[in-house]
Amino acid sequence: ARIFLKFLSFAQQHCIEKREVAFYASELCITPKYLSQICYAVSHQPASTWIEYYAAYEIIHLLNDQHLTLTEIADRMSFCSNSHFTRYCKRVIGMSPTEYREKR
Repeated sequence: ARIFLKFLSFAQQHCIEKREVAFYASELCITPKYLSQICYAVSHQPASTWIEYYAAYEIIHLLNDQHLTLTEIADRMSFCSNSHFTRYCKRVIGMSPTEYREKR
């Protein structure tokens, strides 16, 4: 449980720039597979789901700021391109950034 809680803390802090299980596993000095096993045993969710949860929270927070362009948000979230950012948003929040802003 301690490793899981430490992982959640790292995920909250670093989800803006790091969204790979391997990064968090390395920080905790364990393998990515073992990290996902721990997460699944404690929460019935794999590590990737938790990372996506915190990243989605940050993305929504940034999308709600109308002063930021989508390119600025993609840059802040360390995406290599706007299209990659859009695909990620569709997967984790269920719609594109533009669709989210239009519905808001």
